[in-house]
Amino acid sequence: MGMSRLKTVKTVTSTLMIAVTLGFLVQYGETTPAVGVGEDGETYNKVPRSLMLSTNAQGQAVFGVPNKVMVPVDHAANLQQVVSVDVVYTEMNVPEMGAIMAMPIPGCDTTLSAVREPAAMVALTVTAPCSEGQAFTVSHSGIQVAGNTDSDGVALVRVPALMTNAEFNVTFDNVLKATTEIFVPELRNFDRAVLQWMTRDNMRLHALENGAQIGDPGHVWSASLHSATDTQQGKNGFVVYLGDAEAEIPFQAEVYTFPEGQMNRDGGVDLLVGVTVTEDNCSREVDAMTIQTNAGQTLIKTDISVKMPSCDQVGQVAMLQDKFTDLTLVSN
Repeated sequence: MGMSRLKTVKTVTSTLMIAVTLGFLVQYGETTPAVGVGEDGETYNKVPRSLMLSTNAQGQAVFGVPNKVMVPVDHAANLQQVVSVDVVYTEMNVPEMGAIMAMPIPGCDTTLSAVREPAAMVALTVTAPCSEGQAFTVSHSGIQVAGNTDSDGVALVRVPALMTNAEFNVTFDNVLKATTEIFVPELRNFDRAVLQWMTRDNMRLHALENGAQIGDPGHVWSASLHSATDTQQGKNGFVVYLGDAEAEIPFQAEVYTFPEGQMNRDGGVDLLVGVTVTEDNCSREVDAMTIQTNAGQTLIKTDISVKMPSCDQVGQVAMLQDKFTDLTLVSN
């Protein structure tokens, strides 16, 4: 072994001995405070604690937990103001949804009864003991009619039948309450045309029979003197108005009835839709629906859109043609 290598070994050995001696002296000379004395007088040491090395505000290394570990965030300063819901969605007065009762209350059952009347008309009696003064809707083969019960929960509604096996429904708050069916064989003697709408617009159905003009005796509408009895006798047709323009959902309809078999006469029938021009509907489109039946055999439903005149004609009545199928062709 060379002299240089021998020096290196000695140096390493001396260094290790010094380190061990220092470590022993430090450990042995360390003063540990007594935290308890046993029965034999011996002392025991505290459990060593873990210390955390951190940095103070001046960037100097310190032991223990610093006075300020972190700066608290001002959460209130970071809040975002949210627009109120009723500002974004302004339609707050929406119709109330009806509650469907799982168990009917005794004595509150709604009933709907039907009786035939001349010219295939049906008289419906709504009896709702627990719905006094309440709005309802009667439906039949596409016709929807708004109505209200009286202080006793009773209402009478007359509806022209569109099918020989006629079914009628009554709903309160969009909840079906009662149904009824009735056989109306007399409908085979009549043709019918229906104008149905659900807005507050003033709409009217006008029938011009046998080439008549507006104001002639052959002009049939809901304000003329033509009756169901005349139609039953085969003289002319008649028009009835149904519904309630002031209801929350104003289902309204006008129904024209004409003797079947007389449609083939020269001149036939021209049907016009009259709509009063108002500030709410001028220069706009009004939606409606037509329903036609041929002696209760064929039922034709058509959605229509009526383009209203400009606003300089407010107060006038617009007479609109070509909204119905040719009844002469339907009869044939």
